[in-house]
Amino acid sequence: MKLLSKALFISFITVPSALFAADNVDEKNCPLSGSVYTEVNYGHKYYGEERDKWDFPHIVISADLNLGKGWSISGEFEYERFYEDGAWGNDFDSNYATNKIYVNKSWSDALNVKAGIIEVPVGVTNAGGPALTIYDPESEAAILPMSWHEGGAALHGRSGKIDYSLAALTYITAPLNDSRFLGGVAAIGFNAAEGLRIGASGFWGKSQKHKGMLGFASPDFLGDNGVAYAAIDGTYENNGWTASTSLIYCSDANGKAVGAEAGYDLGTLTEVNNLSVIPFVRYDGVFNIFEQSMNKWTVGLNFSIIENLVLKAEYGMRHYAGLDTEHTLDLGIGYFIDF
Repeated sequence: MKLLSKALFISFITVPSALFAADNVDEKNCPLSGSVYTEVNYGHKYYGEERDKWDFPHIVISADLNLGKGWSISGEFEYERFYEDGAWGNDFDSNYATNKIYVNKSWSDALNVKAGIIEVPVGVTNAGGPALTIYDPESEAAILPMSWHEGGAALHGRSGKIDYSLAALTYITAPLNDSRFLGGVAAIGFNAAEGLRIGASGFWGKSQKHKGMLGFASPDFLGDNGVAYAAIDGTYENNGWTASTSLIYCSDANGKAVGAEAGYDLGTLTEVNNLSVIPFVRYDGVFNIFEQSMNKWTVGLNFSIIENLVLKAEYGMRHYAGLDTEHTLDLGIGYFIDF
């Protein structure tokens, strides 16, 4: 995977010099677009002697490079450092991730092929859906790798109200004889109305040790044999509402998870420029993992009055069967720039 990541990253930063001299790109339009997002979070760690938890810096850089004639390169790079148990995690390799970097060829909206390090769109969060909480929803994080990405190739597109993705995933490294086929993923969505999408997705493959994210960043209950995921989800973003839900099944440990959240932007009821006030509520449930169940309720508020600057606060009650209920308070501030 690191070999593939380095090769594609080099292509991402060297292609632009040749691109501006190419005849097939409209010189009036900048071929490079994207965003930079950074945030600082403070909260409560569930376990350990030191309960204070900081998340700084957390930086996500996303970019799309249009090469013309249907060709493009997309990348997303993330660095996140935590303060936990009284110490900062300063290991760069552990804090940095190439979430995606791939070459895409488009013939139409309905027919596209991409290859490189690609997203694995199982669940709402991994598919890029809305999330109102500061951190990844616990129902999905407990059962899936988050920001799940693997090497591979995918056929994807949208026709009318239907969008789809079919991907073959691989682990590529040096020497090449250590490379492995990891599995396949399929996802389909029905865009029933403006802002409303209902989707289903699934994965089947192997969680080989140190091979791909299922090997080194997967939940603890996964074994080394074949594993299957199935997910049903829904999202709605319209008329001031942001809502999502997901139901996920994993063949290992017969794991099940359900999550749902909803928030309404009160700023849409006013005429104040740049005002966004989103109170929200979320439920996360995880069942059958190590014969335990977990339930968590979260209420929060996302606030913005300055363009691109967001303040976040949330309170949570998390309960494992047979254990005490933990109460948490998390605070965050985030800023993003589009280019």
